[in-house]
Amino acid sequence: MIDRTVATNPRSTAEVAALAYDSDLRPPPFVDELVQLWRYRDLVLLLTGNILKNRYKRSLLGILWMLLNPLLQTIVLAIAFGALFQSALPHYPIYLLSGLLAWNFVTQTTQYAMGVMAGGGGLLKRIYIPRATYIVAVVGNGLVNSLVSIVPLLLVMIVFQHPLGASWAFLPFSLLILTAFTLGLALLLSTASVFFTDSIDIYQIVVQAGFFLTPIMYPPSVLPGPLNDWLLLNPFYLLIELFRTPIYANAVPDAGLIASATALALATLLTGWTVFTRRVDQLAYRL
Repeated sequence: MIDRTVATNPRSTAEVAALAYDSDLRPPPFVDELVQLWRYRDLVLLLTGNILKNRYKRSLLGILWMLLNPLLQTIVLAIAFGALFQSALPHYPIYLLSGLLAWNFVTQTTQYAMGVMAGGGGLLKRIYIPRATYIVAVVGNGLVNSLVSIVPLLLVMIVFQHPLGASWAFLPFSLLILTAFTLGLALLLSTASVFFTDSIDIYQIVVQAGFFLTPIMYPPSVLPGPLNDWLLLNPFYLLIELFRTPIYANAVPDAGLIASATALALATLLTGWTVFTRRVDQLAYRL
């Protein structure tokens, strides 16, 4: 009966033809994934909240751990290295904590994104959702963690009577650039983790080495001249300084640093999105 209706109704036949899927009309993956991600934006927000709950639901302190974790890191490192750099870096815990917040946002978020992507194949194989949903949700969760972690930073600044000036108005821009870079890097590394599982272990080693090669707990001036020149090629250094300068130096970063960090973040985001979307159709079969 349904077939007879369609066959005898030209309008119904035209509508069916119009609704037929034509793969040639599909936008390029670079655009299509972005469009689908916007359509599923409610799911992104839901996953972001679920990741936040699941990460701390088995913790005795729960979400309070987001406040205590950076404080404990700062206390341990300040005790170990504070005496060495106190003369060069007054209010050393603030210098240290502001650097740690930026470093943890990038490294912890990208590591978590690699693990989530590698372990999320079950859902991707059963239903359709934009493949970038996981990554964007993880980065959103990392941004929430960073915003909450600013609270202990403010407490430390109050204890040390560090000035809180108008330069903090620049901080949202610093976080935006940091988030763009983190998303691009997470897309790149998550794609690599699906096709090359060893990349997860390799990246952990890179993170450990990068922590000591990046001026997080020491001033750049302690490095020998040749190594100091190479700092400009360290992407983490640029982004950390962009975040730390308004907080610790109570000044807006100079135009050169802003331009370099912005260009780096946009280039990383564009590269990560391009690589990810080119491989997007293969991800469900590789997981």
